[in-house]
Amino acid sequence: MFETIWWRCHIRANDRHAAERVVGRLAARLDRPLRTETYERYGRYPELAQLCLVSPLGVAGPAAALHTVLRSAWLIASPWALDAPTADGEFDGMASVSVGSRFAVPGVGWMGFHVNDRR
Repeated sequence: MFETIWWRCHIRANDRHAAERVVGRLAARLDRPLRTETYERYGRYPELAQLCLVSPLGVAGPAAALHTVLRSAWLIASPWALDAPTADGEFDGMASVSVGSRFAVPGVGWMGFHVNDRR
């Protein structure tokens, strides 16, 4: 069972409160809840915050998981670059303004997701 979508993102924000406002806008765009797991300043670029976020997924099988995650991801940005799924059904995706992705929420510059059937 694919239970969770793990998201990572880089957000242009001066402090945690500003970053959480951006996360709130991301959550409003998604078709599922979004919770912040970690927040830290991004070392290479101090004007960016790096956040790890989680969303419930709750689907069985890699094909259903891929379809559901991509449906959610496209609500946030487009296009997404995808890695080929592993034999275990794990897969990753990434969107970045530096490679032409457009985000529906201002302040997000990079975002990635990871999905597997482990908790």
